[in-house]
Amino acid sequence: MRRAGYFFIIFFTALGGWIFLWQSAGDVAAEGAPHVADAPGKVLRLGIAPFYSAPALSRTHRPLRDYLSRTLGAEVVVYSARDHERFLSSARDAGYDIVISPIHFLPMLADAGFTPLVRYRKPLELLLVVRDDSGIEKLGDLRGRRIGLPDRLSFYHILGMQWLSTLDLNSGSDYVLSEWPSHMALLLAVHAGRADVAVTGRAPVLLLNASVRNRLKVLDAGHPVFPSLVTLAHGSLGAAEIERIRAALEAFPKSTEGERFFADSGYGGYVPATMSDVMQARRYESLVSQLLPSANGAAGKPDRQ
Repeated sequence: MRRAGYFFIIFFTALGGWIFLWQSAGDVAAEGAPHVADAPGKVLRLGIAPFYSAPALSRTHRPLRDYLSRTLGAEVVVYSARDHERFLSSARDAGYDIVISPIHFLPMLADAGFTPLVRYRKPLELLLVVRDDSGIEKLGDLRGRRIGLPDRLSFYHILGMQWLSTLDLNSGSDYVLSEWPSHMALLLAVHAGRADVAVTGRAPVLLLNASVRNRLKVLDAGHPVFPSLVTLAHGSLGAAEIERIRAALEAFPKSTEGERFFADSGYGGYVPATMSDVMQARRYESLVSQLLPSANGAAGKPDRQ
């Protein structure tokens, strides 16, 4: 009985810790960097779009968090929202000092006071991921299949919907479309047989456990490539601090942490991000607005999982 009591104490203590970790920032999950002794009061909030789960984002971005904490002399806290809608809302409400965002949010973030700094060198590419025993080898094999997309405000969801519209297939009659909370949830659904095809990118596939990845295969959708994720800083930091952050990011790929980060992520380093990227992304602005819950209805949207 005493052992059982200890078990429940440990269990609920751990559970309470996870609940606090989730609720301490409202609708977002957070992980803080080690406190920096020479600047005990300085905190920078790094918001990352939820293309992975919160634990996966914290784990993969730990080298960046540690590097920025050391270089900028600040406590860097990593945040990620439960979905892209909450991420965009928090960013527009100045809930983050620095954000890592897909390019289709750039116009709204620029209008909310963010300055683009850098984006990943390797572009995004649309891929199809299926189980190795699915029998799917070409696009014609998609008929009658269950096709999954990440959440509807993600860039890959938008790209996937546009790509599917070019096929000689009709949603509902020729295939069943579903929406999943994240790329990882979608890929695991394919692995478990709950979806036949994942419309996703290469970076999420690289983060899969080897035992899962070895059961899957990647097909080229033949889709054009697109600019990758962009890092921005909010104007409230001031011009001098923004330039310090820009300089730190530009030097990040050559640091020990940066070499590890880019080797694991496959992002290929940084290139400068400019307002011209914002202007090019304006073509997605009206579509993003239509996909927000405030838009009328949800006709033609895939089922949520």
